[in-house]
Amino acid sequence: MREILNVLAALGDPVRLRLLRLLRGRELCVCELVDALRMPQYKISRHLRSLRAVGLVEARRDGRWMHYRLTRRGAQARLIRELLDVVCSHVDKTRLGKQDDSNLRLRLAIGKAGRCLAPPRRVSLCRRSYALVHI
Repeated sequence: MREILNVLAALGDPVRLRLLRLLRGRELCVCELVDALRMPQYKISRHLRSLRAVGLVEARRDGRWMHYRLTRRGAQARLIRELLDVVCSHVDKTRLGKQDDSNLRLRLAIGKAGRCLAPPRRVSLCRRSYALVHI
């Protein structure tokens, strides 16, 4: 019972729900999530750490980058996916959900062969025009 309550508590946070929604279909790097949600890296990492502690996501290190995906193990994996499908079907239709999808598509389009960009060539998305801005 406590495990289900922990999952529901994690889904109650808007940032965590947005992260889980983006991770539904694929494994993503933290930098891709940062650009999609337009939030600082430390905030994204903190929420991912919480989701990992509850058992909703799994992490994989690839050099300096951390990649996250929805958990595939455990008795709750199927329940979590079904619950996310129901909740996310409503979030998909919101302005924020559509904006997250658009930001992620743009971010994935600039990645080279599906890999993250190297730190000297970090790319951030300009809020107004969605133009690429090199920092």
